[in-house]
Amino acid sequence: MTVEKVKIAIIGLGRIARTHIDAIEHFPELCELTAVVDIKEDLAKSYGEEFNVPYYTSVEKCLEDPNVDAVVICLQHDLHEPISVQASNAGKHVLVEKVMATSVEEGLSMVEAAKNNNKKLMVAQSRRYFQAFHEARKHFHKIGKITNSLYNFTCFFDKDIAPQWWQSKEATGGLAYPMLGSHAIDITLWMLDDRDPVSVFASGVSNNPDFEGHDDITIIIGFNDGTQATCFLGTNNRYPKHEGHLIGKEGSIFWSQTGDHVGLIGTADTDLIVNGERIMTGESIPHNFAIQMKEFVDSIIEDREPLTSGEKIITQLRIIEAAQRSAVEKRVIMLEDSFTTVK
Repeated sequence: MTVEKVKIAIIGLGRIARTHIDAIEHFPELCELTAVVDIKEDLAKSYGEEFNVPYYTSVEKCLEDPNVDAVVICLQHDLHEPISVQASNAGKHVLVEKVMATSVEEGLSMVEAAKNNNKKLMVAQSRRYFQAFHEARKHFHKIGKITNSLYNFTCFFDKDIAPQWWQSKEATGGLAYPMLGSHAIDITLWMLDDRDPVSVFASGVSNNPDFEGHDDITIIIGFNDGTQATCFLGTNNRYPKHEGHLIGKEGSIFWSQTGDHVGLIGTADTDLIVNGERIMTGESIPHNFAIQMKEFVDSIIEDREPLTSGEKIITQLRIIEAAQRSAVEKRVIMLEDSFTTVK
């Protein structure tokens, strides 16, 4: 069956929902918002009235709506797996916010449900869709083989800023490991996708007693060719830094991002510097969430695997899981020790 326009519902109307809706509105010829869902009826009703679409306080009712082809899941992390599986089983395509799931086992369950129902499962790794990062990959030939990588993602939130569920380790799946690590690890693996990760060593501490889990973390990913990639994650830096550095045998690529929480949540301005020369600067037009939405919709219309499919993100979940284990056991974790195949 040929799909002409994908009809999308947003499940969960928290801080990131409006950015996803804006992304949908970028491509009226390809997709449209047809429903919104939140357990808070006042919130759901206000969004429904603002965007002139039906609203639901029940996921089940939304999934029964024949005017919904796909859903965007914007819920706390521990709800991603059950709602994603439920949506796939109801015959809906799924775009799920990062982190994909709180464990490898949950991630595999989501992948299996999508496969069994012949539906798309894509993870909203929104930073993968910054134009600057795609441009960076075009300049790899200028820096030679990458020998080292650093990703620095340090921001600030406290209990007055953060949604309440962020304070629960069970709800987040480990605080900074999934919340920041899902971005840092994803970009690291993508930039080094010509080699395979084989080991993880992590050290983490909790410096803010209002939150359960580690909030300052260093993760070192070892690759099969000897490359090491470091991800530094923190939620206590009042002067946020979001930057990356790729060192090659013949040069380097550096990027820095600002303005993540100015305007639409999750979008940012990027400076991209290759061998000391600024290649790009400023905002991505359209913004990264819009490009991400187009990839999701195109994958449905063209019936192909999306760039950040659930199956491709399983390795990221393995590394997050291994990092948390490494920090507790204070040793290097070999990824093959917990390798699980997709059914």
